[in-house]
Amino acid sequence: MGTDPAHGVAFAKIEASWDATERLRETPVAVAELDEVTPGPLNFLASRRVLGGMIAATLVGAVCTFALQLHGAVDRYRTELGEERAVTLADGSTLHLNTGTSVEVSLRDDKRTVDLLRGEARFDVAHDARRPFYVNAGSASVRAIGTAFNVRLRADLTELTVIQGAVAVRDGASSSKRVVAGTAAAIRSGAVAVAPLAPKHLAQRIAWQHGEIEFEGDTLAQAVEEFNRYRTTPLVIGDPQIAGIRIGGTFRSDRSQDFVRALEQGFAIRAVIGRDHSIILMPADKD
Repeated sequence: MGTDPAHGVAFAKIEASWDATERLRETPVAVAELDEVTPGPLNFLASRRVLGGMIAATLVGAVCTFALQLHGAVDRYRTELGEERAVTLADGSTLHLNTGTSVEVSLRDDKRTVDLLRGEARFDVAHDARRPFYVNAGSASVRAIGTAFNVRLRADLTELTVIQGAVAVRDGASSSKRVVAGTAAAIRSGAVAVAPLAPKHLAQRIAWQHGEIEFEGDTLAQAVEEFNRYRTTPLVIGDPQIAGIRIGGTFRSDRSQDFVRALEQGFAIRAVIGRDHSIILMPADKD
């Protein structure tokens, strides 16, 4: 990787500060003017202190400028429970944040970095060969130049879905693996497991970007987990016997009541509503 020209500017400012110091030391007029402000035997010490303060202020300013150019400013974006948000970055890339998501973004001259702290996001990356685009999620790191992919932080692993183009992914010190469009990766504890996705399964993974949740043979337990990502009070399975029931269909992520109604009409399940609007799902033949 080449040296950032901006770093050279910052070092030049620091060097200029030292040059200014030498000129101040060699200029009797400046010292004489300071002597007039502080008469008496302490003139020399007072002059040195003033000069030292000026030099220190100049150096601090130059070092701060250099640090900002080196590390880049960090922008933070987040969504609340049930909220979705699109953010366009200064480089032209777009972040689509799903419910309960938090990210930190740093755009530098040599690279672009997003830290996914929690939740799920889609990344539509503007092409820039000089500045690769990195997404860090847990111990996983995804590298792209110009592509589109989805990253979800689950409790037990990081889930990657590549929508367009290709990315390189690694977990910690593991070797990098190439993941192409229509392919998914499960990432955990130094392992990157890659598998192709059927078009319908790819659509299922990114349905949230249209405000929808799709099920195709998912268990009731999995469906409840998905809906609870968007609810302030949970759906709860009250009897483990119904947890394995297989569910299919497409529902609005903000209308879990439609899902509950479908369970009541299509399965032997009844819903018991609590005072806090939580919903307990029970077999219909049990009180």
